[in-house]
Amino acid sequence: MRLEVNRDQPPDREILERMSHTMARGGIVAFPTETLYGLSVDPRIHVALERLFQIKHRPRSRRLPFVAAGLAQTQQLARIEGSVARRLADRFWPGPLTLVLPLISPNPLAAWDWGSSIGIRVPGSALLRGLAAHLGVPLPATSANLTGESAASDPCRFPDELMESIDLLLDSGRLPPSPPSTVLSLIGSQPEILRPGAVSEAELAPFLSRAGARIGATEE
Repeated sequence: MRLEVNRDQPPDREILERMSHTMARGGIVAFPTETLYGLSVDPRIHVALERLFQIKHRPRSRRLPFVAAGLAQTQQLARIEGSVARRLADRFWPGPLTLVLPLISPNPLAAWDWGSSIGIRVPGSALLRGLAAHLGVPLPATSANLTGESAASDPCRFPDELMESIDLLLDSGRLPPSPPSTVLSLIGSQPEILRPGAVSEAELAPFLSRAGARIGATEE
């Protein structure tokens, strides 16, 4: 099923009901973020998580990033500790900055190898924040592509294999050109930029100048 949406507006009742119905039966939802299109399932349903990894050909060792409705929902899963983490959240959320933080407890989620940390952000998309708020837990938000291929900004460019597996497409049309979210790890002795993205190193520098951040690369 396909529903037209505006990523900058909160979801209406029909969208919420369709999303709830789709996810409750283990379905996969595609949606626009403020950067690119993403895919999600209800993270409390084990078979849905398995299906998401399978359709993307994603190794289970690669963790899923999450999006949350707000700071309070983020804290269901992540520990935002220390002044740097909180200042970054206050400055860049809602927005395209994913913080890798200590995982508090995966109890709200399905039994899965979630590891000891989690990548999470509060997105700039009002639509996506509304979906997470309605579900009641942070949402997995992996890019709408096959692993190793470019993320999509236009649902018309989704690979056929991927499109055939999507149960609900929230279609906001072709999105303006944008890099993905920046991924910044706050695990370890110093911050590390795992993937440069929409929030530039220069924007992060005032918050990280004392820590000497490292730069790497990763994929959502």
